[in-house]
Amino acid sequence: MDFSLVGLWHEMGIIARGVVVVLAVMSLYSLGITGERLLTYRRGRKQSRLYIEALAPLVEATGRLREAVGLDKKFAGSPVASVIGMGLAEYARGLDRPGLPPFEVAEVVNRAMERGKERQLAGLRRGMPVLATVASSAPFVGLFGTVGGIITAFQKLADPTKGGGGIGTVSAGIAEALVTTAVGLGVAILAVWFYNYFTARLDDVTIDIDETASELVDTILRGNGA
Repeated sequence: MDFSLVGLWHEMGIIARGVVVVLAVMSLYSLGITGERLLTYRRGRKQSRLYIEALAPLVEATGRLREAVGLDKKFAGSPVASVIGMGLAEYARGLDRPGLPPFEVAEVVNRAMERGKERQLAGLRRGMPVLATVASSAPFVGLFGTVGGIITAFQKLADPTKGGGGIGTVSAGIAEALVTTAVGLGVAILAVWFYNYFTARLDDVTIDIDETASELVDTILRGNGA
């Protein structure tokens, strides 16, 4: 028996081939999502860092907060810039209403940022349910192929016209079972790794948004923005 990949493919039954094809599609789909998410998180992290560096002097200084309105437009792709930009837009509208207490302005700004935060986090989670589904289901898809391989092995073992029970008779079915198991585990392991990685990155983005938003609200409450 030829134990190369091509040889194993030719020895596989229709069930095992179908399982391998399904796993290959799942793997390519999850890798496509992974590549797109890696670029998105990398760009977002870089742009957010630059935005925070540009925003910090305006937040810390007295009377310069209005200069930060519209600053988020220069940092496309930054979740932090998008959320804080929404808050600053509400802050600018509050300044156009003389006599509005800082507490009410801060409350309106905080609600706007909360809405923006939820939208940004929902966008960053895009594709992660697919990775979770692939990670949880790929081993079972591979197991289905394993069962098919074992059935093939027993069929050949019981057929006197195909060797009468020697190890060579059942080796193809056993190899088929092990290959599908290995492919299923490999696809699942990669999906789990990247899912956990993106979950950690999502937590980092959440912390950056919360800290920056909190500093903005504190500045407004102190009355140092206008």
